[in-house]
Amino acid sequence: MDEADSTPWGAIEKDNTVKAEAPKAVQPTDEGVDPVPTATDQATTDMVEGPAPTTMDQITPEMVAGGYQIGANPQQLVVASEGKGPKGAMIVAGVLAAIGVIGLIAGAIFAGSIEGMYNELETADHTKIVGSSAELTYNDQDGLGEEGWYLLIPGDPKADENNNGIMDACEDVNFIILDADGNDASERAARISCSTSATDDGSNAGEPYWDIKDAIVVARICHTFAEEGESVEHRCAEGEVFTVSNDANVSMSVVDLDAMMIPFVEDAIGAGLLSAAGFGAGCCSMCGGLVALIVGLTRLGGGKPKQNVQFQIH
Repeated sequence: MDEADSTPWGAIEKDNTVKAEAPKAVQPTDEGVDPVPTATDQATTDMVEGPAPTTMDQITPEMVAGGYQIGANPQQLVVASEGKGPKGAMIVAGVLAAIGVIGLIAGAIFAGSIEGMYNELETADHTKIVGSSAELTYNDQDGLGEEGWYLLIPGDPKADENNNGIMDACEDVNFIILDADGNDASERAARISCSTSATDDGSNAGEPYWDIKDAIVVARICHTFAEEGESVEHRCAEGEVFTVSNDANVSMSVVDLDAMMIPFVEDAIGAGLLSAAGFGAGCCSMCGGLVALIVGLTRLGGGKPKQNVQFQIH
């Protein structure tokens, strides 16, 4: 390199300029005949284009930015790649949040299905016409209590023409329940009422009717099943026989509530387990998504260390 231009580019340019010069013209001889050019006098493509730049001539702006100094002795250049951000953690957070929402929705659907199944119970298959008198045998083999029976008579539960608070179909009709010894068991074994008000003490007006039509619930007999924390309503012994009758010779029907409830309880348990699983999975996934979101936002464990690549430049 000369003092006028000490850069590698100047050296390359100078070299190419020299080699690209046209061959000198051949001077005529004294005899006036031009000599035939020799092989050394003919310019070749390599002479015009010059040599290809070597590795040391190919200096890029990235190399300079990385610390390379032109004209210096052999140097070591380190190029660092950018580390990854919290993208992975954010994706995981999004996936877990979606799973959590699906789990919560599924849990709510199964929970709602239990109420729907209860409201759609059918009494027709568990209803028996018994006439004006019938015997009922109480069975509670598992000792967990029974739902008991409905006692029905024909009529409209909303009809009360004289507004005395008593359903018209029950006017002048008396119901009685006797045990096997002939003792009156109406108070301990049944709730008998024809009141039209659901707020009256001991009223049957608030009992669910489900698909019952054109009939009145006049009594709930042997309801011994109680929710946790509640007291048992009636006292009926295992195997005890009761005689139900009325003094107006009105035809009666009984609905076996326990037989109707057993399939519902089994289905409700299954739906309840699925609902709990859905809510549990939803809550766990939402918590996991929240943790992943926090990790992504704070960049804790979210990225890999930068990768360094070293070059030896001569």
